[in-house]
Amino acid sequence: MKSKYFLLLLFLVVFQFTKAQTVVNEYVPEDLDEIERYLKRINSNYTNRISGPFSSKVKKVFKDRDEKVLKSIKDSSYVFIPEIKAHLDLILSNIYTANPEIDTSDFSFLINNSMLPNAACYGDGMFQINLGLFTTLESDDELAFVICHEIAHKYLDHSLKNVSNVIATTNSKETKKKVRKIKRQKYGQTRAALSVIDDLSIDILDHSKEVEAEADSLGFVFFSKTKYYKSKAMSSLSKLKAVDDMVLHRNVNIDSVFNFESYPFKKYWLKETVSLFDSDEKINEFKLSSDTLKTHPEIEFRINKLREDFSIKDEMVTGSRTEINEIKKVANPQSIKSAIDLKLLDLAIYQLIEKYQSHKISSDYYCSTMAKVLKSIYEAKKRHQLGKYVPPKNNFSDEKQLNTIRLFLHNLELNETKKIGLAFCEFHKDDMENYETMRTTHEFFKSINQ
Repeated sequence: MKSKYFLLLLFLVVFQFTKAQTVVNEYVPEDLDEIERYLKRINSNYTNRISGPFSSKVKKVFKDRDEKVLKSIKDSSYVFIPEIKAHLDLILSNIYTANPEIDTSDFSFLINNSMLPNAACYGDGMFQINLGLFTTLESDDELAFVICHEIAHKYLDHSLKNVSNVIATTNSKETKKKVRKIKRQKYGQTRAALSVIDDLSIDILDHSKEVEAEADSLGFVFFSKTKYYKSKAMSSLSKLKAVDDMVLHRNVNIDSVFNFESYPFKKYWLKETVSLFDSDEKINEFKLSSDTLKTHPEIEFRINKLREDFSIKDEMVTGSRTEINEIKKVANPQSIKSAIDLKLLDLAIYQLIEKYQSHKISSDYYCSTMAKVLKSIYEAKKRHQLGKYVPPKNNFSDEKQLNTIRLFLHNLELNETKKIGLAFCEFHKDDMENYETMRTTHEFFKSINQ
């Protein structure tokens, strides 16, 4: 009998140990089948009320949209983290309770792993919030306003109106006349055709500044009914404006971060080679398609319009609401982890330095993760595959910090990379001697530097 109890106890111990060692994959939802059923249900509910001469074409756009969302979920473009959902749900509950006239029965908010600070309404009840929005905004109040703005897009049916207008224009006599004219052209057909295509491209999330201002206005009405500070609507828009021109706007000082007494920073690591193809023309590296959300159109116009329509006064903030702070504790390291998982090593380094310098991540997380990234860079260089994960400096990009990191990584020789890795680990070893991951990486760099 005692042996049976011993075996049972042994089984329970082994089971609990195995369970504790199980790694949760935040990119794969436990209820994927349920999410798929949800998307089909809301799509059916939404498209069943669409009518008109081109209704079948409009319905197809929304059906394709939800299929792309499901594919993106399966491709790990979203994260499913219970701690984030729990705190987000509390903010949503406050908004829903204050606005009972809104039918939220089909509402669901999914979290995209993008570092861009943005959110979106897909029209049929599914909303998206980027991890970058949580890491950029500073209060529950600011987040609540952005959510109210997206709910206003849904309430006003902006997505359906946008798609319907584009499809109606596509099938209009005027458009068909333009197409026939292009076909008759002897020269410039491609340029003319692209011009027409640009005018008629269907983007569920692409709204004009007037439409965005309309969502701001109704969103503020929803927001003003909640317990949140009204003045924070303006500060949330201001924060989004700050990242419109340059997403990675904080100076991370690579030459200081990787400057060690045992291995000083070399000036030539940031030396540029002059190219015949250098140009002053700039591009926005983070100007994205609707699948990952575009940046914010005409924020200044929207701020002025909101200020004009409502008398929003500054308020004395007497207490802090902490849901977004709890979300940030998870979202900041997750944003870095997502960059590493996607092998975006330049973005991972930028985020590690920026978030550490801004006290958004702990020193142990910074040190152990940076050491791991340096190890990945060394291994990529050894395989002659760094370019696969880190593109070269882009002279057309406004992202100066990202360009500096890229230049630095590509200028490093393999031998220099392993020395930097060791110097970094040695510099931080006193603070990290009890951290298993750091010790393992430190041993790796010691072994290859012998």
